[in-house]
Amino acid sequence: MAEYENMRRVNYEGPDGETLSFVPVCPHCGRFVKADKTVRTQGDTLARGPTAWCSECGRVEMPFEGFI
Repeated sequence: MAEYENMRRVNYEGPDGETLSFVPVCPHCGRFVKADKTVRTQGDTLARGPTAWCSECGRVEMPFEGFI
């Protein structure tokens, strides 16, 4: 994700104690978003769906960067 280099991240604790890292920007308009307090998981993987609120686009799914 070179386009998001040196940007802040939002991290969540996963079901097995690992950390899930997201870039808090709207994938549609590029604005910073207000991240949800939690994210949904399905077993040991991330559940698809909205994870943040964009003031322009509404509910969006932040870019998932990976497990850290």
